[in-house]
Amino acid sequence: MAALMLSLSLAGCASKYRVDAYEAPAAQLDKQSSFYVVLPEDGRYGATVYPGSGATTAQAVASALLIHVDKAVIGTTAGEDLNAALAQAQQRDLSYVFVTTILNWEDRTTEWSGIPDKLTLKYAVYEAPSGKLVSSTVTSASSKWGTMGGDHPQDLLPEPTRKFVDPLF
Repeated sequence: MAALMLSLSLAGCASKYRVDAYEAPAAQLDKQSSFYVVLPEDGRYGATVYPGSGATTAQAVASALLIHVDKAVIGTTAGEDLNAALAQAQQRDLSYVFVTTILNWEDRTTEWSGIPDKLTLKYAVYEAPSGKLVSSTVTSASSKWGTMGGDHPQDLLPEPTRKFVDPLF
């Protein structure tokens, strides 16, 4: 009985990550590449909008990219469409456009409700000169149950971002 209770309590101590769809790049990207990171619209859950979540997500993407490349520029217009982003990248002589769409962003009081924070993101990378899709994924994450009040959806960003970005190079 004690072993069962221990394993149940430990199961709530780990965040969960899932890849729902993935299109791998045909070839690895050059580390001399540069990126235009589109500023996503702020995340929402139902009618609740989480201000600043788009900027936080763009910063997480840029940070993951900067481990591999020297230049990642974050756009300034939230929800910029692909054609405008491609034009910005070409104007700045950048190699790729990285588009993130926040499909779901739930900041819950997990420690009181038992409902985890949740995050669903769509990532896509396009060649700036041609607009050709290089790679894409849809990924989800949920926080651990035993948060003690310290976790938020933005705390879930680094792992799925890194898991998509690292294999590009």
